[in-house]
Amino acid sequence: MTRRTFDDWKYLVDKQTASGLSVPEFCRQHNINQKYFYSHKSMISTKNNGEDFIQAQVISQQTTVVVNKQEQSIKLITSVGELQLPCSTSPAFIIELLNGLSS
Repeated sequence: MTRRTFDDWKYLVDKQTASGLSVPEFCRQHNINQKYFYSHKSMISTKNNGEDFIQAQVISQQTTVVVNKQEQSIKLITSVGELQLPCSTSPAFIIELLNGLSS
């Protein structure tokens, strides 16, 4: 029987975690002594406790978009004055208005 290296145990611990199996079930399937598995798992966890950790920084960014939307309008200029209507004004109303102004 060959002795397992640290990398061998790390592989087995990672494999057990990924498998979703409990440690006893995983050890039973792979013919591993649970006592040694738990011991090596603890050692691997302690060794990795700072090596694989990356400090995350939360960056909060807020963006404000200001839209200056000029609403299009219809402008009627006469000798009497100026009349501004929104673009949503119906054509029938504009025709009626122009007919009324012309009489």
